[in-house]
Amino acid sequence: MTMLDTYLDAVAAQLPRDTRDDIVAELRDTLLNRFEEREAELGRALSDDEREDILRAMGHPLVVAARYGRGPQSLIGPELFPYWLFAVKAGLFILLAVQALGLVIHLVSGTPNFGQSISQAFHGFFGSALTLIGVATVAGAVLDWQNIRPDFLTKWKVKDLAALRLSDPANWATGMAGADLNAKPSAYRPRPAPKPMPGADALWGVIAGIVFVLWWIGALRGVGMTAVSFGREDMVFQPAPIWAALFTPILAYALSGVAVDLLTVVRPSAIKLRALFRIPLAAAGLWLASVLYQAGTWFTLSQDGVTALVGPAGRYLAPDAWPRMAAAGKDIDGAGLILSTILTWVLAIIAVSLVCSILLNLWRLVRPARDRV
Repeated sequence: MTMLDTYLDAVAAQLPRDTRDDIVAELRDTLLNRFEEREAELGRALSDDEREDILRAMGHPLVVAARYGRGPQSLIGPELFPYWLFAVKAGLFILLAVQALGLVIHLVSGTPNFGQSISQAFHGFFGSALTLIGVATVAGAVLDWQNIRPDFLTKWKVKDLAALRLSDPANWATGMAGADLNAKPSAYRPRPAPKPMPGADALWGVIAGIVFVLWWIGALRGVGMTAVSFGREDMVFQPAPIWAALFTPILAYALSGVAVDLLTVVRPSAIKLRALFRIPLAAAGLWLASVLYQAGTWFTLSQDGVTALVGPAGRYLAPDAWPRMAAAGKDIDGAGLILSTILTWVLAIIAVSLVCSILLNLWRLVRPARDRV
């Protein structure tokens, strides 16, 4: 069997039986003509490699056969793809809301295993999400290949399209308030939100900062950070010595943050002055984050004489960190892995936000005064 015959047999195996012979004969003539034209250009017979180059230029047998195939050339065609994408996005949002609500209920109700609840929430969401995408894809493929179009895709009415406005999160407040989404645009269009009072956000920052300071010095719970039960009654969650070493720096950092927020409340227009204070404050936060990361241990988990360390490590920021956390066991080592992964990511996010704060406030210092907001 020649190289050409092998290629054509591979193509023929993918073609419908009733049209196979005609298509193969057409391809054979086309390829033979290309062989002859190439031989005429070179003035000699083609080598096997040169013949294979021509066959490769024609295309892989699967691709060539698909050109002559019947039905759609994609799993979900362009007509149904927007519907598939909308359904998947809506389904993923619902799954995320359900898993988040379930996690909150478990935590509030006093779950016996905090780490396991988080792991199960992640595992449940990703497993359900893959199932949802698979089912939606199969359904879309069947509709496309069988050329089935439900009435809601072909006989829709304009009055039913108002619900699609909820795809924009900005319109959720309107829907939750009970506004008529089928009303005229002038009736249901959200009104512009009132401008917030200058310094209102900073006021919440002041309140949160004061609460943290009171908790940090032990005024809210007798003592500051101390050993507490975690999950099971016999599992003890105890802070590492690094927190005692950083007690004063963290207290000073929190009080400085409260002072800057108070300045914002009192003088909301003093943008450059606040920026001048926020830059060293953010730099101090980065220093604290660096010291915490280098500490090696943040907390210890103790249970039945066995101890697990909770601390930062580069492996907790690796792409496989969350799958490893989801597969963690129910023992103390699994709880330590879960807490280490979550807290390392939290620290990394805080560090990135502090860097952004420095850059933003530097920009506020150098921009013209007329551009202030």
